[in-house]
Amino acid sequence: MHFFKKNHFALSLLFALTVILFAGCNPALNITGLDISSLYSGNKENAIQLNQLYNLNDSVTTISIQLPSGLIQPDPGTKKYTKKGTLKYEVIGEGNRVGLIDSATFYIADTADNQNYISHNWTFKAYSGMDYFVKASYSVPGILDDFVLLEYFSKKNHLCQSWYRFQLETGEFISGNSTAFSQPVRLVTTDTARMKFLVKLYSRNFQTPIPPFVDQYRAPFNYKPDSTFYIDLTQGKTAYFVPEALGFYFFQVDTAKMIGPSLFRMNFGFPKVTMHSLMRESLCYITSNKEFEQLNSYLIPKIAVDSFWVVNAGRPDLATELIRKYYKRVETANLLYTSFTDGWKTDRGMIYIIMGKPNKVFRSFQQEIWIYGEYEDPRALKFYFNKAQNPFTNNDYVLSRNSFYKAIWYQNVQLWRR
Repeated sequence: MHFFKKNHFALSLLFALTVILFAGCNPALNITGLDISSLYSGNKENAIQLNQLYNLNDSVTTISIQLPSGLIQPDPGTKKYTKKGTLKYEVIGEGNRVGLIDSATFYIADTADNQNYISHNWTFKAYSGMDYFVKASYSVPGILDDFVLLEYFSKKNHLCQSWYRFQLETGEFISGNSTAFSQPVRLVTTDTARMKFLVKLYSRNFQTPIPPFVDQYRAPFNYKPDSTFYIDLTQGKTAYFVPEALGFYFFQVDTAKMIGPSLFRMNFGFPKVTMHSLMRESLCYITSNKEFEQLNSYLIPKIAVDSFWVVNAGRPDLATELIRKYYKRVETANLLYTSFTDGWKTDRGMIYIIMGKPNKVFRSFQQEIWIYGEYEDPRALKFYFNKAQNPFTNNDYVLSRNSFYKAIWYQNVQLWRR
């Protein structure tokens, strides 16, 4: 089994396609018909936020989301919230064909006075043996753009990630499957079958990706874990354990099959980058090899980071502005693209940090396409990310690299250097 499997495309031919051909043949557009670029702003106010998505049984799945409050203003006379936002969802399944499995519409009134977000949850039909997208949009009267969500999940077997959640001692569930704290957690599922998990810890320092114009092949992943322990699951719950070591914990029932849930233990402060050593490391995208080696020669990482930004910005106030903007993008990359490693170390994280939020994003079961420029313009810059076969995460995408990107890449790097 290959952790990092990558397909190559003749990008030079794809760039020359007309808009009509792009719209008619693009699988990402055909499958969902949804532009999800608003999800990549990094702001909770601009998108539907996913709390939890997990399978209740072989035919029903449940989802919990957060909606920004304060979107609907009360009537001036009564000061009551009588207008309602409309939440629509569809469940799209991938089997022998892509088809609509379930859909519904909800009307949600914004009655929040002090809270920042409104929670909403519902259940829907999704049968075992398939992969799915749940596609949702929230429309509010008087607001032009919808708030959207497009989330992948799998029900191919009972060991998929979406059958499991991680619960704290307080009873709360971790949002997703990553934590930045060394605190007791346990694995919880609706499947009551008694199981014994072999838990494998992979504590690795993965390399940052190289620029998009340099061809890159990932080396086969070394599946030998750094440490292991066993944990029993009884009546849908395991005992509490403390993920002290950084890395990811892979829960495996059948050692012959690389299938199971994962828990990612990230650095303190994640998704923010608060450690100066990480702030220095993430400068690799906008420095030459010689500069980066020089920065690493500083004994105190903070001095290396401060000196880089002050020297390259020329003024302390401009340095402060660039620092805020750059590390906000690093934080957003961590929030959105973390998989087997920090989000800023992934291909999508690299492109996001240097290029910023794409104008359009379309996603299919096997690919994600980013578009910079006008959608109707065939000359718009497009990045193609192909989903990797990765047993630890569903959020691993590999960029199809091409020499075409070289000039535009250096132009955008230079903008950071002023």
